[in-house]
Amino acid sequence: MKIIGITHWRIPSEKTMAPYMMRVMEAFAQDGAQVEFWAPRRRNTRELQTTDPFIYHAIEPNFRMRYLPVIDIMPQTAGRFGFYLMLGSFVVSVFFRMLFMRGRKDSVFYFFDLRDAFTAHLLSNKTFCEIHMYYRSSVDFINRRGFRRMAGIIAATKPLRAAIRGNYAVPEDKILHAPCGVNFERFGIDTPTREAREKLGLPPEGKIILYVGHLFPVKGVDVLFDAHTGLRQGETIYFVGGTDEDIEGFRKKWKAAGSPKNIVIAGRKPHQEIPLWLRAADILSIPNTAKEDAGSIESSPSKLMEYMASGTPIVASDVLGITDVMDAGMGWLVEPDNAGAIAIGAHEAFDNPQEAARRAAAARAASKNLSWDGRAKSILRFIKARE
Repeated sequence: MKIIGITHWRIPSEKTMAPYMMRVMEAFAQDGAQVEFWAPRRRNTRELQTTDPFIYHAIEPNFRMRYLPVIDIMPQTAGRFGFYLMLGSFVVSVFFRMLFMRGRKDSVFYFFDLRDAFTAHLLSNKTFCEIHMYYRSSVDFINRRGFRRMAGIIAATKPLRAAIRGNYAVPEDKILHAPCGVNFERFGIDTPTREAREKLGLPPEGKIILYVGHLFPVKGVDVLFDAHTGLRQGETIYFVGGTDEDIEGFRKKWKAAGSPKNIVIAGRKPHQEIPLWLRAADILSIPNTAKEDAGSIESSPSKLMEYMASGTPIVASDVLGITDVMDAGMGWLVEPDNAGAIAIGAHEAFDNPQEAARRAAAARAASKNLSWDGRAKSILRFIKARE
């Protein structure tokens, strides 16, 4: 089977969706598919402009990256108009690349955004789209058209699958539920906490509550930030990740709060280093908000599976996007958008180390059934059944 992955995202990117999509392509290739991944030829940050995406995102180079031309003007001056100009030109590039490619009729076209597939249906009936979120707006016809014409939909969570079926009357057999995967060999390491801290240059003493990921409000990071007021002596919240702009904004927030010593904004770290960070922490936090669907039902956070594989206790928001994979026996599920609830959950874990270890072990065991390989096999079976 030949699979063409298609996205308008920058590759490589400091945003987590880029390595996620590459892992999907990597898993398809590992399962025997012939894979190409099409992305726009866009300006990138100075750090990433000449960086090999496979090295940067720690992906096996078992598929080909192909960059398509787009109209790419500076987003700082063009804003939303610049984005849609880039997106529209990318859709046109995809159309002409498909039109003149050999073996188009035998290829499967795998999208991550319905907008990217706007013209693909004119050239192929083997179009599939993996959905983590979608946008309902005045141009909702793109969704209606996309969901109707796709050969199949891969939904990241069960609540998202139900929402798509309810809003767009998509038949049940046309949607596959496929939560994110995890590379257990990479994230299931057993490095002792003290050793991991030593390798990362972290203080050997004290309790660390760690968040790894983007610093977007939908991720609930502002709520986790506020939880610092409820911490005890020697407990510190570390934030790892974010774009340059968001890191700078978060540091301004930290200074405005009086530069609290129990918050550390560590910035973005190499992907190869993240498993050690997860082992260096005492608690891992996923504080997703319940105020937006993107945080409550649409998100199947890949970091949740990585957290689970690490064997470190988890305190997470009690939202459907989380409980789709993790139950209360695998960590502490707390009221979303409540900083005090995060602090209480963390203290329950700290004060009950045997129970914390039991729940962390249950989460780790469950993560073994969420491999990228198993996910790829399930999606490929679904694709073959829908061809």
